[in-house]
Amino acid sequence: MLRIPFCIRCVSGAVTMSRARDLERHLVATMPRGGYPIHELVGEDLAAWRAAMVRERVAVGFGPHVVPLLTPPNANVKLDKSNAYGLSLSPASTGGWNVCRASSPGCRAACLATAGKGGLDSVQRGRVWKTRLLAAEPALFIRALAGEVRDAVARRPLDRLGRSTGPLVPVRLNVLSDIAWERVAPALFSIAGARFYDYTKRTDRTVPANYHLTSSATERTADSGLAELADMYGSVAVVFDTRRGHALPTTYAGCRVVDGDLSDSRWNDDRGVIVGLRAKGSAIGDRSGFVRSVA
Repeated sequence: MLRIPFCIRCVSGAVTMSRARDLERHLVATMPRGGYPIHELVGEDLAAWRAAMVRERVAVGFGPHVVPLLTPPNANVKLDKSNAYGLSLSPASTGGWNVCRASSPGCRAACLATAGKGGLDSVQRGRVWKTRLLAAEPALFIRALAGEVRDAVARRPLDRLGRSTGPLVPVRLNVLSDIAWERVAPALFSIAGARFYDYTKRTDRTVPANYHLTSSATERTADSGLAELADMYGSVAVVFDTRRGHALPTTYAGCRVVDGDLSDSRWNDDRGVIVGLRAKGSAIGDRSGFVRSVA
């Protein structure tokens, strides 16, 4: 089929942050009372979902195929470290919708969207069609998403009585976005056997017990405010200019630092720690202050 050249910064429909529509606000405005439901997609709804996915995929140059929304653990280095599944939308406003309402200029410039395979054209286009599909068909999208979470849970090993013997299945709903899913689809968190987690730059979120959030610092966060930010959700992620293969500082701004590159299992972190991350992709060489210097 025809291959469409793609650039995450100039994709057709992408707009600046100031002009982009807020995706979460759109979802809240169109959702039924209590949030979007998560019952199984069947019959005409399933057919409509498949047609909608094909439409959005073809629009950015993919074949007319139905594929999963969630990235499996073995397809992403960070997710694989915690055996997690993740939903990757197109960050900031690069998919035509603002999915990161609390992002900063430094955050957007240093976004992990370009790290590893994230710089590939096909990966970036994959995030765009998912973002557009969520905006166009939120009710179908969230039911399909819930179905994939249930399928992941169902793959855990069972004992002779049919009871799960495996650990909770980690699911990261905001790999590159910052949507308050607890507002949009609270029913998602009723799925037994799943453990949800994310990083957030927002200060307005109250989440259920099975949804773990880690604060995320930006260039606007003073070192003196890191401990307070860590206390908000339990820990705070900070990006350092430490090179790959080199040790992160053991403490920073009066807080103990844990190596966030070793695992993505943030729910295991002690309260009040800094989750240290090494600069990757476009974050390498950052001068905005988003990446802390420890040289």
